[in-house]
Amino acid sequence: MRPTSAANLLANVILRVFVWVIACLTCFSNLVVICLRSLLVAENSRHAMAIKSLCCADGLMGIYLFVIGAFDLKFAGEYNKHARGWMGSLPCQLVGGLATLSSEVSVLLLTYMTLEKYFSVVFPFSHHRAGKKQTVSVLVAIWLLGFSLSIVPLWCKETFGNYYGRNGVCFPLHSERDSFLSRLESRSFHHHRLRLLWHVLLHPHHCIQNSGERHLLAGGHHCKAVLLHCLH
Repeated sequence: MRPTSAANLLANVILRVFVWVIACLTCFSNLVVICLRSLLVAENSRHAMAIKSLCCADGLMGIYLFVIGAFDLKFAGEYNKHARGWMGSLPCQLVGGLATLSSEVSVLLLTYMTLEKYFSVVFPFSHHRAGKKQTVSVLVAIWLLGFSLSIVPLWCKETFGNYYGRNGVCFPLHSERDSFLSRLESRSFHHHRLRLLWHVLLHPHHCIQNSGERHLLAGGHHCKAVLLHCLH
């Protein structure tokens, strides 16, 4: 299903409604978790930092959805007149980079948190535990990696072309070129590989921790995944 039509940025009513619903739920739920984690004293401060960092990454996707919904309203009924200009515009490039940053950082954080919990259960008496400084270093490294992956297509126009402007929702998951190099450059290569790793490791993480907060975050991830699949 194509996400856009000649008349509208979002092709049908279902997409136009759910982009706002998911955006509101994403921002609200992650904001609630951040506030709760900030107000309540956590037994594991390192895990709390990772959770808040994950909420910030997910919140960026909510902002992305708000922007797409706003421009859908702006172009309502006459998207075909603005399509080329929109896909080549700076807002489209920035919002595409924001969505990519959110996706990459979220998957990397979930992978890190899963591995941390898994090893703490498998090796409960190990003295090699990440301290606060090590946790902060890992979180900073994850954000820097995500930022690098999202900003490279904006800097290397000669190599990537109009990468984020290949469709109306500014979030391409495929490469239009056929060379092996383009496949390595394609964001989908990184995205699907990391998401596959996350799903392989997700089961033990749910066995380790099964709280209301985890369900809230997991529900948000599943809703966003379904909506992004529809958009593409």
